[in-house]
Amino acid sequence: MIASFPSKATGRTNRYDTPPNGVPARESEFPHQVRVGQWFYEDEDDTAFILRCSGALISERYVLIAAHCLWTMGDEAVSLGRHDYTRNASLAELSIKREDLILHPSYDEQTKASYNDIGLVRLAEPVPFTSHIYPACLWTEDESPAKLTATGFTTGKLVNDTQDTRLVKVQVSHVPNDECTREYADSGYYPQGVTDTLLCAESPVEWKALCEGDAGGLLQTLDGDAGDVYRLIGVEAKGHECDQSHQRFTYTKVQKQLDWIESVVWGA
Repeated sequence: MIASFPSKATGRTNRYDTPPNGVPARESEFPHQVRVGQWFYEDEDDTAFILRCSGALISERYVLIAAHCLWTMGDEAVSLGRHDYTRNASLAELSIKREDLILHPSYDEQTKASYNDIGLVRLAEPVPFTSHIYPACLWTEDESPAKLTATGFTTGKLVNDTQDTRLVKVQVSHVPNDECTREYADSGYYPQGVTDTLLCAESPVEWKALCEGDAGGLLQTLDGDAGDVYRLIGVEAKGHECDQSHQRFTYTKVQKQLDWIESVVWGA
């Protein structure tokens, strides 16, 4: 059913070059991408906001996000259908209030460790699916594909309508977890190493880990069978201190969390 929606975005592909600042996403290119943000009002004359986290629509009532994002949610609604917050979009934005926040039961917010860094936002009402707003499918295979696309909003700075606040995509590659274990050895985020519940991805360009700004980015691949539907592979886990630049990042694997996700979302 999802794949039957006529997409407004053409030329979706798993193959593209990545410039230093990523590739701006076309309108509706990632119809499952959700902005889970916190508005910040600088003063009465200059209204501004911080885009705090990304999420993925996975059903008509649930958005999958990183668990550490749940503690940064200051507004009561999520935004769907919009990839560009700097200018008027030609496609309608949909804002829906959240009803509940659900952490993975094994996520420990009291420690620095980033295991099971995954959560769900239950929406107050069903999302009406359109050609530019519909869910991603979930990745179910043990092995991850060779071509991976990471997405997230902007540079994470305090922004107003004069600054660039767009969804960008970066092509990344899967690297062995033991390489990430060595890189994160002194961080405190992975005291048991980067386990098989996580995926380590390497970008061709450096990203800066930010204190304020978009976190919980998504990792996905374009489904070769459905052709126009993305399959969600992971959500970005905590892993780096603020203002440090890196090329390797960790993602909580969706495939390893399927039992929990399905039990909450579909009552399996």
